[in-house]
Amino acid sequence: MVELKKIVETLNLDECARDLDLYVMILEQDKVVYLNKVAEENLGYTKEELLEKGIGGFLAYHPNFLTELKKELLKKHKHKTIIKFLTREGKIITLEAFFYKVELTPQKIFILMVGKDTGELTELRAKIEELEKNQRFSEFLRSLVHDFNNILQNTLKYLKNIEENVDKPEEVKRYKFLAEKTLKSWIDLNRLLIDYTKGIRDVLSSQLEMVSFLKNNLDIFQIIAGPKIQIQLSLGSLVNVFVPGEETFWRYIFLNFISNAKDAIEDEGKIEIALSLKTLEKKYLIIEIKDTGCGIPEENLEKIFLPFFTTKKESSGLGLFLVKNHITSLGGKLEVESKVNLGTTFKIWVPALSVTLLSPLKKSEIKKLKIILLEDEPEILASMQEILEGEGHQVWAFSNYEELEKNLDKISSPDLLITDYHMPGIKGFEVYQNLKQKFPDLKVLFLTGDLLSLAELPSFKLLLKPFTVEQLLAKIEEVML
Repeated sequence: MVELKKIVETLNLDECARDLDLYVMILEQDKVVYLNKVAEENLGYTKEELLEKGIGGFLAYHPNFLTELKKELLKKHKHKTIIKFLTREGKIITLEAFFYKVELTPQKIFILMVGKDTGELTELRAKIEELEKNQRFSEFLRSLVHDFNNILQNTLKYLKNIEENVDKPEEVKRYKFLAEKTLKSWIDLNRLLIDYTKGIRDVLSSQLEMVSFLKNNLDIFQIIAGPKIQIQLSLGSLVNVFVPGEETFWRYIFLNFISNAKDAIEDEGKIEIALSLKTLEKKYLIIEIKDTGCGIPEENLEKIFLPFFTTKKESSGLGLFLVKNHITSLGGKLEVESKVNLGTTFKIWVPALSVTLLSPLKKSEIKKLKIILLEDEPEILASMQEILEGEGHQVWAFSNYEELEKNLDKISSPDLLITDYHMPGIKGFEVYQNLKQKFPDLKVLFLTGDLLSLAELPSFKLLLKPFTVEQLLAKIEEVML
């Protein structure tokens, strides 16, 4: 026992453990060969009863504990675990314990246990969690009130616009559509409030088709972003993709990101929402939300998902915390990349339950189209004409409607009209209606940088400016299906 006394004296175990209210034991094989006063007094056994007795004799659970402990200590010299002891009175004491392998010689090996009673700590944690839950709910309500006020303000604005345009049926129709959309988001917030109180279980059993969801909600996203910020949607080759969750929660998630991006941009800028697929152990949909805002300082990147962390005066600091919880509960994850003065990109990873892609056609297999191209910006017109002709299509290109009308006789059996929706003196929809009288089978693709055009054209194919060559060609293929 000389070696044992040496360990106890060297580490000053008795005094240190008494001061810190720690349980200390030393095991040789499975026998207790030392325990301190704290352990002796709280377990209720005499030192004589415990010493030379196997530790398994007063473990509350876990009959294979020692075997597993030795395996862990073979891999590394320290192991942390929760261990439960049974006192003489039958009470269970739960310790958060560290076990250390002390190897004096290859033949003389001891195991040192240092543990802390977690009973009071567990009770305290439960109380803190309950307080935090109540505080989170209070802050959550406050953030919803802020959202409700914004919705009311927008709705009142649209009602005023209707009142001022009663003699213009098209304008009334447009503002009525926007007011209905805005009020729908209010209903969604009410549902979100109810769902928050009963948890996420109903959301997990639902599925949502993300492509149509984004198309149907772009207008409300644009309302939140405001007229100075352009929202651009990039779907790649996705026709549809189903993900876990339901519409209310996904709308709440996107509105959080768009609202944050708007605050970060402050004036003019762009928000891009891009979809892509990634296969790891299973297939994921990656939703990238990228803004051209002020960016997040590096020291704050780790904090932005913490509850109540905020750098804004009016914010509860709960938005990203709740969003991350929702995404994690769906089996996904949330990542962020940011550079100060360049912008921020959030990446949502969520399981892709089923996917339909545009079938990639070889260039030789793509039908050569006859296309009427109408665009009032000369550079865009020339660039698009070059791209389309490079794909083998026949193109009649015009910079204004009058020029198109003069040359109608030279156009034979066109397949597709590609037109800017807001042409000088005439809207793209009117151009299409006029040409349909002469070419009944003509299809159309509208180009616009104005998301509110969706309120006027909810059922037509529309490509948002700016767009890439790939997006243009994919949209043409989609329109011609």
